[in-house]
Amino acid sequence: MGLAACGDDKAATTTAEPAKPAATSALPEAEATAPAAAAPADKVICEDANKAAESFKKALLTIMSTTGGDVPKKDAALMLGDFAANLEKAAEGSDTAVATALKTNAAEAAKAAKADDPVNAADTPESAKAAKEFNAACKAVGVKTNL
Repeated sequence: MGLAACGDDKAATTTAEPAKPAATSALPEAEATAPAAAAPADKVICEDANKAAESFKKALLTIMSTTGGDVPKKDAALMLGDFAANLEKAAEGSDTAVATALKTNAAEAAKAAKADDPVNAADTPESAKAAKEFNAACKAVGVKTNL
């Protein structure tokens, strides 16, 4: 019996050692409670949005040059959808006036991408107003944009 009791103690000791992985599994919980990454600065948001706009315009000109000036609906929808996603990504994590204005632009582009006629749907007073507000918000933080 005494040997059996000692055997149990040894088993308890060996079972205590695998507790180390349990401590490691607690590590992701600690990381999950760590503060979220800081929101991007307004200047960074403006610069990223400007890059997305330049990329969009370049793709648009490329398509127009190969199609004789027309933009097929399918291509326009894909381009506007990508543009909206890039704008959303640029504003992600921020709730400043700049980010809010950019999210409005992203929503307008996403809405146009889903329309039956994406090209005309992208050319609305709401889209123009959203772009103007974003450009003004970026100008206020020292970045010139042209959405």
